[in-house]
Amino acid sequence: MNEVCGDYVVINPYVWLSKACVRFNTKIKEIYVVSGDLGESDGVRIVTHGMATTHTHLGLYPIRNTVVSGLNLDEWVRNFVWGWERFLRENPEVSYYASLLAIRELLSSGVTIFADMHVNEDMVYEAVLESGIKADLSTPIMGLGVYENYEEALEENLRLLKIVSEPRVKVRLGPCTPRLLSPAAFREVVELARERGLGIHTHLAEVFEDLAWLKSKYSMTLRDFIKFVGLMEVNAIIAHAVWAEEAIDLLLASNFIISHAPRSNVLLGDGRAPIKSYLKNQSNVTIGIDVAPTYDIREDLRAYTLLHYEGEGIPDLQEAFRLTTTTAYVSMGFGKGELVEGEEADLVVWSVKDLLPGNPVAQIVWGNSFVEEVYVSGVLVFSNGELTLTRKPSREIREVLNNYLSEFLSRQSSK
Repeated sequence: MNEVCGDYVVINPYVWLSKACVRFNTKIKEIYVVSGDLGESDGVRIVTHGMATTHTHLGLYPIRNTVVSGLNLDEWVRNFVWGWERFLRENPEVSYYASLLAIRELLSSGVTIFADMHVNEDMVYEAVLESGIKADLSTPIMGLGVYENYEEALEENLRLLKIVSEPRVKVRLGPCTPRLLSPAAFREVVELARERGLGIHTHLAEVFEDLAWLKSKYSMTLRDFIKFVGLMEVNAIIAHAVWAEEAIDLLLASNFIISHAPRSNVLLGDGRAPIKSYLKNQSNVTIGIDVAPTYDIREDLRAYTLLHYEGEGIPDLQEAFRLTTTTAYVSMGFGKGELVEGEEADLVVWSVKDLLPGNPVAQIVWGNSFVEEVYVSGVLVFSNGELTLTRKPSREIREVLNNYLSEFLSRQSSK
């Protein structure tokens, strides 16, 4: 039986105990308050549930800094993403190394689950198995870009179903976006997901051009599209939803998971998602890192708070943390997202320096905090800044990845 103790144990974003311990094996067995000394620590120790990011592209981790190039979404994709993705398809092992480093950064900010959509998800799966994290995986099914046709991408996604056997990993189908997949093909993918009892992961209304495309190409509104393809009938991660307010009544359905990516939406000029409106209407809003300069989810929590509370009084500093824990875990079907007996032991042990009296959740997000340890289903997967289960240390993984990146950049410069 394992045990971790903290000056605070955060049961959920709004309830915490002072001087308490959590006993667990794969699941939480007991949470109890102690009266004695907890021992020496570099700072105030806080134990929380792990967080989830509901939208990532781990294969793009090596080119994450390109989102600050001052380009809009389409320009960024044409200038950086598709070239890199073609390189990944030629060298699928690069996705494995990129994913390991991305997972290390996710764990170092308290993330224990990520929902990923990218090419070479079989390699991402290998990184998931080796690192011990939980994941929800899908392939971007599209008729353009790095695939010859959408059937090729769909087949790659379906092969993933045959490969994945680990219970902590789920597979969805990933119809990428309406601008890269016709409504008819999109509908076929959704129907297949429904028949097989799978979820969907898609980009929807990320930029205004998405709505204009549907209108000009297919004479459809976003509402028409959602109904036509049958998204109401499956559990669906809807990435971005920046321009989806016209369909808010449809998105109220409990099967929709809105993945809001505050940093990438701002940096790529997508627009400002009407998150407060979604929350007011009780939508399942969660946080997605997407592709950002860092994969530290705390930076997205800070960006979320600043973006959506600007000029609106004192913010609810626990709200963003709630979206990444209880809301994300429940809506994705991974548990309650809080520290209670019987839940899987997805735990994060934080050290916060210079902690002042008050809100421990806010201190984690806004204070001088760092992750000491992360447990996933009771297994220690991150400690002292390193992945604990991987065959190679992160230094060696980074060296391999940098060699591939240098090769890619050399190719690009010679064109």
